[in-house]
Amino acid sequence: MNRKPPKSPVRPPTIRDVADRAGVSPATVSNTLSGLRGVTGDRRRAVLEAVEALGYKSNHMASSLRRGQTRTVGIVVPNLGNEFYSGLVRQWEKIASQSGFEILVVASGEDPVTEARRIESLIARRIDGLLVVAADDDFGSIPGFPAGLPPTVLVDRARGHLQFDTVTSDNFDAGYRGTLHLLELGHRDVTLLISSVNHAHLRDRVEGYRRALGEAGIAASEWVVFGGGTVEGCRAAIEQDLRRPRPPTAIFAATFYATLGAVKAINALELDYPDEVSLLGFEHSEWMTTVRPYISAIGQRVEELAHSAWQTLRQRISGEATDLARVLLPFRFAMRESTRPPKSVRELAALEAQRP
Repeated sequence: MNRKPPKSPVRPPTIRDVADRAGVSPATVSNTLSGLRGVTGDRRRAVLEAVEALGYKSNHMASSLRRGQTRTVGIVVPNLGNEFYSGLVRQWEKIASQSGFEILVVASGEDPVTEARRIESLIARRIDGLLVVAADDDFGSIPGFPAGLPPTVLVDRARGHLQFDTVTSDNFDAGYRGTLHLLELGHRDVTLLISSVNHAHLRDRVEGYRRALGEAGIAASEWVVFGGGTVEGCRAAIEQDLRRPRPPTAIFAATFYATLGAVKAINALELDYPDEVSLLGFEHSEWMTTVRPYISAIGQRVEELAHSAWQTLRQRISGEATDLARVLLPFRFAMRESTRPPKSVRELAALEAQRP
């Protein structure tokens, strides 16, 4: 009885195979997967497509064991129910998977004491590094805060921290440019709805708002309404503001929850936006383009923020970084349908158009 010779085992793809398929060097493949240096655009896309097509699996574990690393990154966010923070986590999960890392995610509940306990538990898991959206501006300063932190990058809430790398967005510019957009439409009574000024990034948005009003010579008309950290609190606060004898002609909702609260308040009062009141929201969410009118918004570039923070952490873990990183990213503006000139400006324009 003739037996067929056993098939030779299929050789697993190598980093050279990935490089050849992607049309790049092996070093570019390595940098893309490790996150040690920025590889962006078409080259990064080509590498990731080649990795997926070939089923390439990098042997990260052996090299990590030699260096005493676990290839695990701890992630701390205030609240996983907030779409912005959950979006960051999804991006980090995707990057980690592509880079051969695991992530451990915990939530602080906006409480520094809880945050310290969560970080202590992550350190016990021998994580290689931390990505933290801090519970307050004084991260790491409470009594009993865990000593011996691994490489740590503060994200989003991190203005001017002297001990850690920081990756943030330009919140002052967001507040300024958002208000300027409404002023350029002709609005002079613009309410800023925000959760609080307990964090530096929120204070920066308020300062940007005030700067734009001051430059327009209408600082005396300033209205800042605080709604707390919940949608319901924001709804109640802006609903009360909309009931004043001379209600605002525009609302700048400067957080994600403020945007949701403003929409609920406008609907509860049966107002039409943007005909009766313009609404400028914050952060970019799919629901903003599923309800009509589509909501104009200013939002952080979540993918860019996540990638920049991850790359900064990897450079710190590898020892490649020396000076503290201070990354400041621009916001993305999406002007849609919920902002327009106030009624008085539209009526004046209509009269001007009728003149011979």
